[in-house]
Amino acid sequence: MNGVNLRASAHPQAMETTVITAPDPAEKKFYLRSFRNRCLTIQVPDAATVKVVAPLLEELRANETMVLLLAPAVSASLRPLRLTRRDLAGGPARLAALSARLLEDGIAYVRRPASLRAPAVFAFSRELALALGSAKIVVVDERGALRNRGGRRSFVNARALARVVGAGTSCGGWSSGELQEMLLAVRSGIDFINLTAAAGLAAELYSYEGSGTLITAQDYCKVEKLRIDQFHEARRLLLRGESQGFLLPRSEEQRARLLLCGYGAWFGDRRVAGVAALETESYRSQRLGEIAGLYTITRFKGEGVGVGIIKKLEEVARAAKLRALFACTSNDRAAAFFLRQGFEQVKSARVPASKRRSWPAGHRAAVFWRDL
Repeated sequence: MNGVNLRASAHPQAMETTVITAPDPAEKKFYLRSFRNRCLTIQVPDAATVKVVAPLLEELRANETMVLLLAPAVSASLRPLRLTRRDLAGGPARLAALSARLLEDGIAYVRRPASLRAPAVFAFSRELALALGSAKIVVVDERGALRNRGGRRSFVNARALARVVGAGTSCGGWSSGELQEMLLAVRSGIDFINLTAAAGLAAELYSYEGSGTLITAQDYCKVEKLRIDQFHEARRLLLRGESQGFLLPRSEEQRARLLLCGYGAWFGDRRVAGVAALETESYRSQRLGEIAGLYTITRFKGEGVGVGIIKKLEEVARAAKLRALFACTSNDRAAAFFLRQGFEQVKSARVPASKRRSWPAGHRAAVFWRDL
């Protein structure tokens, strides 16, 4: 996230309004699978918010996800456990009842000291999550996402957050002290922090785009060949790209072939960030490779996901002793991207005739070429 400025805007009207939509059922299913047998630490500001998020908490418990909810006030009917900072430092004996509750019920409500104020509230959540080994903290707060002049920052890594903390500024209503505690968290064993308003909690947890900000300890994405058990998620990205007009519509057979030579980019807790394929079989005699179906998630815009995928495909192409790569697109954004990556726009006649014959009638595509 080099060069990203996360300082808060001095002009509130410059901030974007996040449109929250219900998670796609397939995306939700994917994330529920990834949460199974894990423990989520969820911090909420008051008893009213506990009621708002209760249905989602029960859904997580039914999914065999352990839920640790922290609030300053909790209904007695939920059998809350009271913990203090001294309990957190007291070792296993002080946390045994909490651990047992999580194992037996799948969900535990903790009443944190009501006297805590920011940033001590998050510090309490961090210390308890670390004591139990819960690697994900979800902060439900009406301030929602971190924001800068450009609007919501949907993804922030530790390196970018460190720059904000070093500047000593607030960010979208979150104080410098709170951000410092969050940075300490991802540097000390917490892998992921989600910041979201209550209304967007489901979208933040269960969708690719999210509704708030995902803060991660790692500042890289991993690009690897798609495995068969990743095909469902990659296919959904292709369908999304097609529906947005970013990718040319394909048949199911064409998508299946693309996935067989596809690569995926993954961030953090199994969040798919982008896909693309390297088609070589059709152009074996010409020693060419086609980059097809390149699509990246908006949430990770600015993280170099597309660049990382291109670098990986170039690496594979060179290892296969290909002489050049090409890509065809009718999308202006995609065209600009390939030019930035050093591709040259060439006449369509340069690509193999078999590729040109595959285009739908009347289709016009710009062709981008890169010698290896």
